[in-house]
Order: sequence, then structure tokens, then C-alpha cells
Amino acid sequence: NGEIYNYPSLRNELEGKGHRFRSRTDSETIVHLYEDEGVDGFRRLEGMFAFAVWDARSQSLVLCRDRIGIKPLVYGRFGNSFLFASEIKSILQDDGIKRGIDWSSLELYLTFNYIPAPYTIFRGIYKLKPGHFLVFRNGEITEKPYWNLTKDGSDAFRGDFEEAKKALFNTLEGAV
Repeated sequence: NGEIYNYPSLRNELEGKGHRFRSRTDSETIVHLYEDEGVDGFRRLEGMFAFAVWDARSQSLVLCRDRIGIKPLVYGRFGNSFLFASEIKSILQDDGIKRGIDWSSLELYLTFNYIPAPYTIFRGIYKLKPGHFLVFRNGEITEKPYWNLTKDGSDAFRGDFEEAKKALFNTLEGAV
């Protein structure tokens, strides 16, 4: 779900490495990037997205959500089942899911007027945090960040005023 803004440049780079594409979609670019770099490639994706990749080699399911969480991705483990979707109502379609309120999440909602990730109002259903990926393998769930703002400012711009103007213009032009 979503859009990868920088997929044309990623695609060109991957084609240069020998990857062969069958479509012109940004989704196929994600698959080839994952094949080439694994989860480390997620940090290179620019856009709004939530996706899942089945890795047949490692027999694992990988879920990923965009850097600031524009696109939703929810999941839950219910007995022997692991379910994920872009909306909670899709998970609730499974008759085996018991609907119950997560009282701690209700408290968060009443305090902040929203429920922050990873919580949802339903017990056992979670939001994948923005800028994170999740790996489900052998019945185990591992969640890790692939992107975050640095606290030490190491990604901060370090040029003069004219360079800053040019960098801002290029960034805005690329975004729009």
C-alpha cells in the first residue's frame, strides 16, 4: 500500500547490477531491493508505504512501514496464526479472533485523544511503529527500526547559507 517516490532511481541502480524487471511498478522495485540488500535496503526507500515480503530463503515474513507512519499496518498473533492487514477491520473478519478492549490503550486515548503505535484499542492487535520493520519467523516476532531521526544531529546540514538554499530547493523539488 502506498508509493515509493524514488523508485525510478533505485530501479536504474538495480538494473545496473543485473536485476531484470517485468513491470514498471514501484512494488517490483521493493522486491529487487530486498533481494539485493535485505532489510538494510528499507532505509533507502522514500515515500509512504506499508508492505509485506515473503522471504522463501529464510522462511520468514517481513513487514515494513514508512518512516513517519503515513500508511497503516496492523498485526496480531492469535494462537498458531499471525495476521496482518492495512486495517484492523480486516483482522477482525477472522471468526477466531476474540474482540476485547485493551484497557491501557483506552487510557492512552482518553489522555492523548489518540492511541500511539504500537497500541490499538483491541487487545492483541498492534500497529507496526513508523520507521520499523517486523520479521515473523519460526513463530517468533522481531521488530526493529530501520530509520529514525538522530538525537545527535549527525544528519544535520553542514553547509553555508547558499548551499542550504540550494539543498532546500532540491529537496522541495524532489518532494513535489
